[in-house]
Amino acid sequence: MADTAQAELNGLHPEKLNEILESFRQEDVFKAVSGPWRSRVRWESGFRAKAYMRTHAIEMDEPTDLDATDLAASAHEQLLSAIGGCMTVGFVLNATKQGIKIHDLEIALEGNFENIRKWAGVDEGNPGYGDISAKVFVRADADEAALREIWRLAVEGSPVTQTVLKGARLSTDFESV
Repeated sequence: MADTAQAELNGLHPEKLNEILESFRQEDVFKAVSGPWRSRVRWESGFRAKAYMRTHAIEMDEPTDLDATDLAASAHEQLLSAIGGCMTVGFVLNATKQGIKIHDLEIALEGNFENIRKWAGVDEGNPGYGDISAKVFVRADADEAALREIWRLAVEGSPVTQTVLKGARLSTDFESV
C-alpha cells in the first residue's frame, strides 16, 4: 500500500514544491508571484517604526547610542537579515530540488557604511553599506562541490540579493496630510 503522506525533505514536500515551481511557467502564475509586493511602515515614536507586510508586522528601532530605545533591530540590520533570509530560502530550495538533506545551515552577514555622516547631515557621500559580506556555514548530505554549486544558485537566484547588487529604480512621492 502506498504511503498517502507526501515525503518531506528539509521541511518541504519535494513533489509539491516541484509542481509549484513548474507552475511558474504559466503566465498567470508568473504574474501573480512577480508582484506587486507591498510593505507599509508606520512611525511609532522616536526612531521606532513598524513595518506591515501581508499578515505580518516587524518592529524597527535604533541603538540607545542614538537616543533611541533599542527595542528592535534597525532597518539596515534588517536589510542584512533580508539578504541572508532570501539566500537561505534559495539554498534550501536548490538543495531540496536536488534531494539533498540539510542538517545545519547558517549565513553570517556583515556590512560597513561608506559614510554615515551623510545620514547625520554633516557630510556628503553614500550613507549606505559600501560592502556586504555573506558566508554560509552548512552541513548537509552532499560533497563540497555540490554544496558550493547550491550556494552559487542561492546567491544568483535571490531576489533580495540581486536587488541590492544590481540596484532597483526607486520612485518617491510626497503627501502632507
